[in-house]
Amino acid sequence: MLMIRQMQAFDLPAVVKLQDRCYSAELFEPAELLKRRFSAFPQSCWVACYQDKLWGYLFSYPGQLGKINALAADFIQVTTPDCLYLHDMAVSLDARGQGVAQHLLTAAEQYAAAQGLNTLALVAVQNSASYWQQRGFEILSSLTATQQQNLASYSGQQALYLTKTL
Repeated sequence: MLMIRQMQAFDLPAVVKLQDRCYSAELFEPAELLKRRFSAFPQSCWVACYQDKLWGYLFSYPGQLGKINALAADFIQVTTPDCLYLHDMAVSLDARGQGVAQHLLTAAEQYAAAQGLNTLALVAVQNSASYWQQRGFEILSSLTATQQQNLASYSGQQALYLTKTL
């Protein structure tokens, strides 16, 4: 049975391995950075496990709508968050088509609602925008020059910033 739970420090080596298998080299983020991100916001990071195997993960954090986290940068801590920013979700190739991503997304939606955050935001990479649009996300193209630069840090990805109102 698939289990969604909060990420724990002992999950990080498996998370790094899964990241390596799921993302192109341009999107690789070092293990030390993932550890810092998890340490900063452990309550909004989840893993999907099946029979003691990591099938997927999701890093997120409370953020501000329209403020994009640059690739390979520490998460931005804000005093008055108004959205939950979904920074990184990956699902094992072996688990695709099993609903893993939807279960992780549901965990994030429930967490956001419990925190009083009624919007989710993310950067879609690797041609995933249509996947997110099918789940109610919409492209937000009116970004400041600084945020456009942050979006451009996802080089070669045709990255798009999307939001979803809960």
